[in-house]
Amino acid sequence: MARNRHPSHYLESAEKSARLEGPSLAKSPIQSPIKSVIKTKVLVVHHASLVRSGLAALIDASDRFAVCAQTDDAPRAREMFVEHEPHLVVLGLTLQRGDGIELIKDFRRLNSAVGILVLSAREDALSIQRSFRAGARGYVEIEDDAPEVLQALDQIAAGNLYTSSSVSRRLLENLANGEMESACSELNPLSDRELQVFSLIGRGFGASRLATELHLSVKTIETYQAHIKEKLGLHSAAELSDKAARWMLHSMRRNLQLKKLLKSAGRF
Repeated sequence: MARNRHPSHYLESAEKSARLEGPSLAKSPIQSPIKSVIKTKVLVVHHASLVRSGLAALIDASDRFAVCAQTDDAPRAREMFVEHEPHLVVLGLTLQRGDGIELIKDFRRLNSAVGILVLSAREDALSIQRSFRAGARGYVEIEDDAPEVLQALDQIAAGNLYTSSSVSRRLLENLANGEMESACSELNPLSDRELQVFSLIGRGFGASRLATELHLSVKTIETYQAHIKEKLGLHSAAELSDKAARWMLHSMRRNLQLKKLLKSAGRF
């Protein structure tokens, strides 16, 4: 299946859905007015403006769902959640002034019945596992086809768990190779926020850039770094940087190998 890797594919899919659904609605004069007006409320929380806009267009073009609010800011998302009382949430894991996994926990504390779908560029098994452990009901990768989001929302609204086919294959591959258990056991002592910091260190972020990215003080970042070193038995910033970089590189290589295997099998 061909895949559109640019976030604008959400907008393109929304336009296509609108063209397809418009005539069909016109041909159904006996359709229930209640069905056509009352839609399930969805809150969109993602750091990328283009992704938010595309998701909003895609969701609003559907006949079941409607976006009640959208933001890239974690504290504002909490306020919107209380104000709008959405039934479903679509969120990313990296946000302004906050972390997606912590936000999932907050939403679940506020309303244990809310259905949460993660839409993220993170492909590692540990992030996926921790998202579900925090209370997410579904996980879709940013590179998955746009209609996958609507399918995921349908399943979550029906009370089911959902992962896209690419996420499912990735989890099975890691499970079969024993890598999920290895990664989870090694990094399990880290909190979700510490794991986020560790991942960004692996991508080459220094303390100042981390502070800017996560909207925290440099002192707070240094505290997180100290806790990570202590929990992982590391003795210097250089050791921490090296371990994080090797972990990230290994994760990227495994993901690339899986994609090549799936592509060669004609399934990607």
